Amino acid sequence: MLGTPSSSWQFDPEIEKTARAIRKVVRLAKEAARLAALEKRVSEEEVSEEEEIQEMAENVNNPPQSRRTLGDYGQRNNGEVANLGF
Repeated sequence: MLGTPSSSWQFDPEIEKTARAIRKVVRLAKEAARLAALEKRVSEEEVSEEEEIQEMAENVNNPPQSRRTLGDYGQRNNGEVANLGF
């Protein structure tokens, strides 16, 4: 601090109290900004969810039926011998 006279600085007898007040203001400002960003993100998510639901409703495609296997044509034997003596 060359060339700055120290007499122009203000003396703060309660520097700790002033520092706490400044930190509180900064903390509250950060929290307000965080809440605003969170609120904006939530509203954007709601809009995107509504669009997604509309898109899904428009694009309803029934899935193709799965291929049938031999087990679909026969009877279940519940663990007994399958050939029954044939």
